[in-house]
Amino acid sequence: MKRILLYWMLPLSWAAVIFYTSSMPSSEQDIKPALSFLTIAESLEPVLRLIEFQYYGEIRSVEANGLLPFTEFLIRKLTHFGVYFVLAILMFFALQKTTSMKLSISLAFAWMLTVHFAIVDELNQSFTPERTPYYFDVAIDSVGALVGLLFCGLFVWWKKRRKG
Repeated sequence: MKRILLYWMLPLSWAAVIFYTSSMPSSEQDIKPALSFLTIAESLEPVLRLIEFQYYGEIRSVEANGLLPFTEFLIRKLTHFGVYFVLAILMFFALQKTTSMKLSISLAFAWMLTVHFAIVDELNQSFTPERTPYYFDVAIDSVGALVGLLFCGLFVWWKKRRKG
């Protein structure tokens, strides 16, 4: 039982951090001052000016939003992808170590658990000031989880192939 708890501590802790940060108003997560200080946005400006898309009914671009707000927006969306990429991997390894599921089943189950968590987390944002739940964020989270699990599947396949 201790072993099972140990393997699940990491994905549950990671999920708790995600839930905690998404429960914070966006004004408490403002990274524009750091972006300004580090001059990251300015160095990427020529590339960022080429990007324009619609999100939640609004045009998103450097021209429409300004360099720092647009850069912060992109970083936030990439963070969605990245944290769910990691969560899915942690879920997968916890399932692999604590169940007798086949590889394909544990990959699918890890993805479903991660996506369900993304949905609950996004719904939680409807109760948080300055936050708005949006289905496209769940899509970004789901793709991040899927890519993470593809890496897991390839890693397990490579490891088995190397042994045999």
